[in-house]
Amino acid sequence: MDAFCEQVVSRKSGFKQKFLSGLLIFLFAALELFFIFVYLIAPEPFWLIFTLVIAFGAVIILTLALPRINKVEFDYSVMGNNFYIDKVIDKKKRKKALRFEINNIEDMGKIEGDNIPNERYARTKDLSSGNDKDSYYCVYRESGKGKCLLIFSPNEKIINGMRPHMTREMVVKMFYNKK
Repeated sequence: MDAFCEQVVSRKSGFKQKFLSGLLIFLFAALELFFIFVYLIAPEPFWLIFTLVIAFGAVIILTLALPRINKVEFDYSVMGNNFYIDKVIDKKKRKKALRFEINNIEDMGKIEGDNIPNERYARTKDLSSGNDKDSYYCVYRESGKGKCLLIFSPNEKIINGMRPHMTREMVVKMFYNKK
């Protein structure tokens, strides 16, 4: 029977999430002020109704969209030779973010400064907590795409669950070449 390991990692709200939240609020406030000024210039019932509809829509969108932007978690799972990452948004919506076979890992290590291999990758995914001190990089080969880079934040249980399926070179690098 294959081992199963699981971990849930919450993404910290970084600059990008805060910027998107602020931009969304600013855009709706500017749009609402524009329609209020239009109503003051041309006081017709159509503009009042249109302004109220836009305000109501803005409130609904802001109450639904802002929590979803800021509450993102990643669910890491190791099941046999497969590594799965699901993206959980606002603890309601789950999307498959990534799946690959562990024996396809070509390079892996803890991120310490700027030690990520400087190559061209077909795809780069940052599915980490946003904290560089607990993050790892992983270079793996995906069929049809080529070399891909993953940045993620696993705990020791996930890394030890991946160990039996790693190549010998990766096991020596990850577990025996500690500095």
